[in-house]
Amino acid sequence: MKLHLSLISKVCFVLSVLAGSLSFAQEEAAPTTPQDENVPLVEVEVVQDNLAPYKDRRETHGMYFGVDYEGLDLKNYISTLDNLSYGDLFGTDPIPLIRVSIDYKYNFALGALALGLDYGMGKIEDNRSGSDRSLEVTKYGIGLKFVADNFMAEPYVAPYLGLNIWQMGLSESSPTDSFSATTQMGFNYTIGFLLQLDWLDYQTAKQTTFNWGLENTFIDVYATQYAATSAEDDPDTTTDFLYGAGLRLEF
Repeated sequence: MKLHLSLISKVCFVLSVLAGSLSFAQEEAAPTTPQDENVPLVEVEVVQDNLAPYKDRRETHGMYFGVDYEGLDLKNYISTLDNLSYGDLFGTDPIPLIRVSIDYKYNFALGALALGLDYGMGKIEDNRSGSDRSLEVTKYGIGLKFVADNFMAEPYVAPYLGLNIWQMGLSESSPTDSFSATTQMGFNYTIGFLLQLDWLDYQTAKQTTFNWGLENTFIDVYATQYAATSAEDDPDTTTDFLYGAGLRLEF
């Protein structure tokens, strides 16, 4: 009797072990999900923080936007109202010409070609001639420039050469009379330097590239000289070398 009970106990024990093993195997085999384990999903956003050098990342096509100040000294201008010279009317003070330009930019191995539109306006007033006189200038045209901006990894200094073709509107007034005219086509050539500002605050510059596509911010410093127009009866627009400066953005 004791032997019989002992065998039954052993059989029961073996069966219980087998049943437990089978149950454990089924639990291991059953797939688990975050919902089953009550584990929340966490989204990880990878922040873009590596910016390739300009020489490597720039594309074939780009754009410039610029605002400049230029001191326009029309020293050979003669008044149509009373034949007084520019010096008699305004001395050596230049006309403060504010220019706005926008250019399409084509990038290639040696640098870039930029072709765009240019508009400027300025006004000077004085009474040194004995009466209040003013001369207002508007200038609009197209420009082409070559920019050497691909010789360094970053364009810290980018020299350029440019040619502008324009028409100029001139409006002169005195207390008793006034005169206005628009010239025929004229041109001026320019030599200058773009001085990159991005290195002053690299982190901010990097984020504006990621967020807005702003590739470079430059100080534009240049010298230019105006030639006479194609019409002999136009006011004389020839100048010595003039100087200007402004801000230029590259996208």
